[in-house]
Amino acid sequence: MNDKRTNIIRPLKIGNVMLENNLALAPMAGTTDLVYRSICRELGAGLTVTELVSARGIVYDPQLKKTYRYLEIMPEENPVAIQLFGSEPEDFKTAINTVLSHPLLGQCALIDLNMGCPVTKVVRQGAGSALTKDPEQTARVMAASAAAAAAYGKSVTAKIRTGWDDDSINCVEIARILEKEGAASITVHARTRSQMYSGKADWGQIARVRDAISVPLYGNGDVDSPASAEAMVAQTGADGIMIGRAAQGNPWIFARFFSESEIAAKLDFQTDGMPPKQTRILWMLRHLDGMISRVGEEVAIREMRTQTVCYLRGTHNAASFRYRLMLAKTRAEVAAILDEWLQES
Repeated sequence: MNDKRTNIIRPLKIGNVMLENNLALAPMAGTTDLVYRSICRELGAGLTVTELVSARGIVYDPQLKKTYRYLEIMPEENPVAIQLFGSEPEDFKTAINTVLSHPLLGQCALIDLNMGCPVTKVVRQGAGSALTKDPEQTARVMAASAAAAAAYGKSVTAKIRTGWDDDSINCVEIARILEKEGAASITVHARTRSQMYSGKADWGQIARVRDAISVPLYGNGDVDSPASAEAMVAQTGADGIMIGRAAQGNPWIFARFFSESEIAAKLDFQTDGMPPKQTRILWMLRHLDGMISRVGEEVAIREMRTQTVCYLRGTHNAASFRYRLMLAKTRAEVAAILDEWLQES
């Protein structure tokens, strides 16, 4: 985009990958599907990341029959990182070989390691945020992953939390280990695992990591606008900004960082930082139609329910319309409900 940018937006190089800007869409299960990632790229995200995929799942599914739809990328959406989770170095090594030897998946820009997911079914496996409770195993996983990816000329990044709980903040130690073992960049979600997604993000921990490592650092947590991103960068010195939940049903959040771009002008942002309802509906249906073309109407409607309702947040009487959207079974029903929502004052 050739336009006036928020002054914190700049190009960023990760390994041998040059990103046009330092805005990233965080990986989110059930949200960062191929269609949504492509929309966010079009609206200004410099990097996107797939939904997390089990490294061991790939080991047991080398033909990718069950996992491919979560790994699938389009070359035109690059740069995109494929994110894997797990707890065993050999699983990551095998999974990375499988992914990067694939004719399409191998075109991804980066491999990202999920070391921050707080969900019980993930941490129960010793993966996600549970992995960083064991610094030595964390080191082994990163070393094996970096070596496997390097064979294909790719770099590996990692996303972590500040620690398991307030009594075990270890993000600086973990970040140093990750850099030593080959991480090309690190993202810190400034919450502990015990916080899940509640409470306030501790940006001070991002600043501590920034002082401890030399590779690029993304800050993540409580960034929901250009203003909050500027505050986070000012406080932490982070090289990049990763936006997660604030981008759900709000892909145009990235366009807000490019105030004079053609796309920002077309979006016609209102005083609440959101486009008009009609514009939101157009993008929402584009997202839904993209999903329908990939997985069919029934599956797309079902899987997009939690995302569809996010597009309505902050509007009058949104709760009743969200409830009806959760019950919709066809695109026609969704479109009719959205038309009623449009007429709501």
